[in-house]
Amino acid sequence: MSMTVAQILTTAQALPPQERETLCTRLAETLDAPLSPEEQAWAAVAERRAEDLRSGKAKGMPAEEVFAKARRKLGL
Repeated sequence: MSMTVAQILTTAQALPPQERETLCTRLAETLDAPLSPEEQAWAAVAERRAEDLRSGKAKGMPAEEVFAKARRKLGL
């Protein structure tokens, strides 16, 4: 017997946040056209970087700081 959308939603809402995020990403991917190999490569990089931020392996930097650093390097 298959589950109804309401049953699936109730089950999904009980998942831990990271698993809900993964589920949402995977479902969203089924709505889009297939990614080109280049897009797949960039998506993999983005996923890895997001995981590095979530896990604490990488540290974020405020946009203002990034732009100020770029302006200094460009001499602006």
